[in-house]
Amino acid sequence: MKMKKIFILLLLPIFLSGCIRVQTESTPQAASGGLFRTQNLGESWDRMTTIYTAGGRAQNFNASSITTIAFDTLDEKAIYVGTSADGVFFSYNYGEGWFNTLTGRGPINDIAIDPQRSCSIFVAAHNTIFRTNDCSRNWEAVYFEALAGQFITALAIDAQNSNIIYAGTSGGSFLKSQDYGYSWNVLHRFDREPVKKIIVQNHFDNNVLYMATEKTGVYRSADGGLSWLDLKETKVDRASVDEDAIFLEKVKEKKVQLRIPDYQDLPDNEYQRLLDAKYPTLKGLGANAIIYGSLSSDRSVRDGIIYANKMGIFRLSNPDTGMWYFLDLLTPESRDNIFSAIVNPQNTREIIYGTSNALYRSHDNGVNWSIRKLPTDFIARVLEFSPDNKFLYLGAYMVQQRR
Repeated sequence: MKMKKIFILLLLPIFLSGCIRVQTESTPQAASGGLFRTQNLGESWDRMTTIYTAGGRAQNFNASSITTIAFDTLDEKAIYVGTSADGVFFSYNYGEGWFNTLTGRGPINDIAIDPQRSCSIFVAAHNTIFRTNDCSRNWEAVYFEALAGQFITALAIDAQNSNIIYAGTSGGSFLKSQDYGYSWNVLHRFDREPVKKIIVQNHFDNNVLYMATEKTGVYRSADGGLSWLDLKETKVDRASVDEDAIFLEKVKEKKVQLRIPDYQDLPDNEYQRLLDAKYPTLKGLGANAIIYGSLSSDRSVRDGIIYANKMGIFRLSNPDTGMWYFLDLLTPESRDNIFSAIVNPQNTREIIYGTSNALYRSHDNGVNWSIRKLPTDFIARVLEFSPDNKFLYLGAYMVQQRR
């Protein structure tokens, strides 16, 4: 970590003259955004927004809206935070103190850190992908969207082959670079639907990717993005519904309709038709089930994801079974959007999700939930565990002030 410590000393004078939208201690506390940290899964929170400056004047980024959080897997203390208007903040001590970079480049939509080289970082800022190879000392633009109104919306890196970078755009393009960002090609176009999230299942198989769009659901690739399976056609097992009982009742009704004695079986084609309809597809639950809210990797299992939106939380713990598991929630459907959801990597039964004003936690895979007030007046845009699972971080984002 010698390089990082030297970098901190060199940056101190920069923060005296840089244009950073920050608060001082005298600033009113109405702007209550920024980053929060908890050691007890949301029972209590600490705001982690102190900016390192020279001269002893306290500054923070309490007013910032957090868009993304990224961790250096080689250094559990290193955190990078993207904002909607204030560039990137980075910390090398679990968020106790921060430095600022890439200001004035527009919204930071995503950050990806090379799992093999700590100081190599990619940032999606507005319509450009920036790269640094020296821990944020210098940045270079390695890709930009030339079409007006098109933005870079998602990034991911292959941990086994970190020369492979994936990117998504607001126009639905899925991009891949195999030379560390020097050149790019389009692997797939998702019908002009904005790509919201890209996940490489690096803890399981780096060829397995997941991708979510804004309004058409979630997709899975098992070959590094060359081909995709549409997961909105996958069946859903609802926790609150006894599908077996409903299926048997439908079989009875069909026998009555066809005047078949109860002791006889239905014709194979009729039985199969009812069996196929036993579980609805994700798309079959309605439009709210496929509109994006949050997508994260479930690292508590070999290959899983957790997908959340206005409909609720859908968990795919084993793609081979071809079945989503729909959790029963405390939040009424369509009343409050779920902006972030995560599974504890060290406890597969522990699930946490955030809305516009509350944090919900279950210790039993969604059977029971506890609720806690958010430590902010902003929404819970991002939830992430540190690589060592020591802390849970919450990135707050201002959509509008609640009345």
